[in-house]
Amino acid sequence: MKVNNLEIALFNLKGVIYAIKNRCPHRSGPLIRGFTDPAGGIKCPMHGWRFDLRDGSSERPVRATVYPVKVESGSVYLGL
Repeated sequence: MKVNNLEIALFNLKGVIYAIKNRCPHRSGPLIRGFTDPAGGIKCPMHGWRFDLRDGSSERPVRATVYPVKVESGSVYLGL
């Protein structure tokens, strides 16, 4: 999804919605094309860097931007 020229990737893992800036902070790879894991992470499709969808943390020296999500009456709201 795009909001004010900001690309945001949404993921639904076991009924929990996560929102993360769609561009990997390493080389701007599209995280929406990455691979999620059962622990709540996303791996960039370009170089495999993994980011936690809850807080953006990584074992690498960078952090991804994540956004708070609220689901209410079937609508998804993001805190930008």
